[in-house]
Amino acid sequence: MSGEQRIPLADHVADAVALLGSVRRTEVIPLDGRALGRIAVAEQRARVDVPGHDNSQMDGFALAAADLAAAGESVTLHLGPMIAAGDAPGVLEPGTARPIMTGAPIPDGAELVIPVEESAEGRFPPSDAEESPVTLVPTSVAPGRFVRTRGSDTRRGDTVLREDRLLTPPRIAHLASCGIRDVRVLAPVRALVLSTGSEVRSAGDGAPDPGALFDANGPGLTAALAEAGAEVVHTGAVPDDAAVLLEQLRVQIRAHDADLIVTSGGVSMGALEVVRHAAEHDGAVLAFPKVAMQPGGPQGIGTLEDEGRRVPWLAFPGNPVSALLSCELIARPALGGPARRRLRLPIHLEAAEPSPSGLDQYRRARVLPSGRARLVGGASSHLLGGYAAADALVLVPRGTAVVHDGDELETLLIPGGDR
Repeated sequence: MSGEQRIPLADHVADAVALLGSVRRTEVIPLDGRALGRIAVAEQRARVDVPGHDNSQMDGFALAAADLAAAGESVTLHLGPMIAAGDAPGVLEPGTARPIMTGAPIPDGAELVIPVEESAEGRFPPSDAEESPVTLVPTSVAPGRFVRTRGSDTRRGDTVLREDRLLTPPRIAHLASCGIRDVRVLAPVRALVLSTGSEVRSAGDGAPDPGALFDANGPGLTAALAEAGAEVVHTGAVPDDAAVLLEQLRVQIRAHDADLIVTSGGVSMGALEVVRHAAEHDGAVLAFPKVAMQPGGPQGIGTLEDEGRRVPWLAFPGNPVSALLSCELIARPALGGPARRRLRLPIHLEAAEPSPSGLDQYRRARVLPSGRARLVGGASSHLLGGYAAADALVLVPRGTAVVHDGDELETLLIPGGDR
């Protein structure tokens, strides 16, 4: 690709999805803590009705509606045996009431449950007084009152989990209630993260040497990829030496059986772009498209050959906001990470701001209690503090020369800010 020709972000994401398709695997896991946050790859249907039988919604007395309707405002009935959760339902004898606990099955012949609070005593009789009468003063005698009917939550055969759905605690509980023990999900991709640049140092006490800087991309990309569902190894940083970069990558691929390489830096148009230089060596096949987005326009995508197999390689820009934004918008969907919520929100600005008309610009923002999105920090790709304070990314689409206060723009909600 030459000159200033740029490709849409959606096209580059599609290329990344296709690239990672060769390393996407599935696995079957049990419905426990290991399932949390995983992505289902197969539809699941309920194996049973939920609930599996008519049962009581309250602690009270199960009885027939006819016995109440004939008695008027109150009724005194003899008690039958108590029914607890897990008991067989049995039968309600005509003209009697059976004490019943929450979740216990409704006996044959009963049509409603009167809460224990609507008895004259306001409590259950002693356990040795089963044959004694109870006086009920119900506020309603409608059939079906406080009865949870069989299948009222879920019917056997209902679809309870669709493909590509995120497994959350409620979904895991729902699946288990429907008799499902395990689920097929995407297996995590094993990713290597490596920062490039002779100026990059690992964070530690004291200031870096003059001209050097601490590595923000390594820890940040490691965390972002892990949140997207990958198993990540951060291998540190390498200087601007293509042979050293390739040797380090191959060593780490073998050590960790890696499926994916993610690097930051070395993809722009400078004289020392180490990833571009690596693409001139045998085994590295990389393209360097210019994507119509800001920050993060310069990208690298391809593979590295190692011992007969091709390992996908996503190469991001080195400025920290560009690297993290690239991971959010490119690597996350390619890994099958859970989709972010998107809204159209009005923008809060003190004054109109220009935007590059030929690029999709992503601005860091905070969502205000008013429902507006206020931009934080500037547009520059080195302003990491603004990204850290943000809980949203606002898309200023191509063709927008100026953004005004109140403009409604697509807003991507991300973890962050004070939340």
